[in-house]
Amino acid sequence: MKFDELIKSLQIQPELNNTIWDGNKLRPQIRAALIRVAKIFYDSLKLENKPKLKDIVFTGSLANYNYSKMSDIDLHLIFDYGSVNKDEDMVSQFFSLAKANWNDQHDITIKGYEVEVYAEDEDNPHVATGLYSIMNDKWIKEPHKEQPLFDIQDVRTKIQYFIHMYQHLVDEYRAGNMQELYQQITLLRDKIGKFRQGGLSTGGIFSTENIAFKLMRRSGLLHKLKLLQNRVLDKQLSVETQYGKREQVGNSSTNI
Repeated sequence: MKFDELIKSLQIQPELNNTIWDGNKLRPQIRAALIRVAKIFYDSLKLENKPKLKDIVFTGSLANYNYSKMSDIDLHLIFDYGSVNKDEDMVSQFFSLAKANWNDQHDITIKGYEVEVYAEDEDNPHVATGLYSIMNDKWIKEPHKEQPLFDIQDVRTKIQYFIHMYQHLVDEYRAGNMQELYQQITLLRDKIGKFRQGGLSTGGIFSTENIAFKLMRRSGLLHKLKLLQNRVLDKQLSVETQYGKREQVGNSSTNI
């Protein structure tokens, strides 16, 4: 998708998406579906000391007026990380991995919009202009129609940088340079996440970094990066037969 079309996707709509919302209230069938998704994710967590689920929060552009056909549903499960372990960095890494694995393994859509699940520490709340508590069925922070103001050229420059990095990784994959490629992709995905988080912390939702992140997601770049990482892992877990065809590792009796 062209950059100008991506910019247009940020336009403010006259009302909330009426397939999701009835006026400013979440439709009951949508709420019930999101609660089911949250429960299955929660049940999948492999923790001896499983924390209490404090809230389930719907956020992102579909909880706002700047949604488009490329939007997805951001579903945030709220926990107290400190109740799991005193080492909250370790807990954060666990939830990040659990979230990534879940989103990689599931393709859940509601009314045609992909559901993206997140695990969030209640002491580090997500920054957004629209936050809806699914547990309490009411707005935590109700959105307002606010036209975003940002430097388009700066956003374009940031996106082009990450496109260049992605293309370099694709070239390495095509050249068969697999040895450190998985780790390189992991580092780039982490960098994009920190890039967005830094923008939210300093400039809010209309920061260059957050707008660039949204457009990269809407363009499909982040999804392509995830798919490339999966392909690299498949290659690394495969061996070549004497006939040049790949043979999947794991057919032997050895348990890993």
